[in-house]
Amino acid sequence: MSDAPDPSDFVEDEEPERKPVTALTRIPNVGQKTAEKLAAAGYDTVAKVAEADAAVLAETVSGLSQAKAEGMISAAKALLDEKVSDEPSDKKKKKKSSEAEPERVKLPPLEVVRRVEEKVSVESGIETDNKAMGVPIGPKWLTKYEKARVIGARALQVSMGAPTLIPMEGKTRELFGFAEAEMKAGVLPMTVRRTLPTGEYADIPLSILLKNTKLG
Repeated sequence: MSDAPDPSDFVEDEEPERKPVTALTRIPNVGQKTAEKLAAAGYDTVAKVAEADAAVLAETVSGLSQAKAEGMISAAKALLDEKVSDEPSDKKKKKKSSEAEPERVKLPPLEVVRRVEEKVSVESGIETDNKAMGVPIGPKWLTKYEKARVIGARALQVSMGAPTLIPMEGKTRELFGFAEAEMKAGVLPMTVRRTLPTGEYADIPLSILLKNTKLG
């Protein structure tokens, strides 16, 4: 019978498995040694440190004051809050997936829209009636300023030897009075130009305006 020792007698006792402490070192001011002490005391996750009581934590972990424990707990809570804010919650994911996509509406080409677009008239009924009479701009009658222009222009023509259009017998010899008499008789082949602020203008026959003008 051999007295040789069993090889198994020389097998060293295995060291107890160490809990992972890497996550704890993510807490500010927590090094490897402090993390190992925390894990040994049962605070092996950031969440456990965040939920710990400062006084109990300081008493349980050697070399840790209560002030440092309070700071460590606050830092752990901030770390957890940061992690939660970075990851979308299940509710947000579920809400995003449940939202229906907006309906896509196919619009006709812009050129087609322009062709079918109707031009809306902003003209009043009076303006429409005036246009039908041949007066596209302004009132349908001759204004007092237009009367003065017509009489002045005609008086100048007569003074320069233009032939008269009505018999002068029984009429005033005064040029402006005679020109006015011709205008009232409706025999002047003249037009009245009216201009809009936009630069658009129209030459309206004097005879059309005289039909709607009360002459004294």
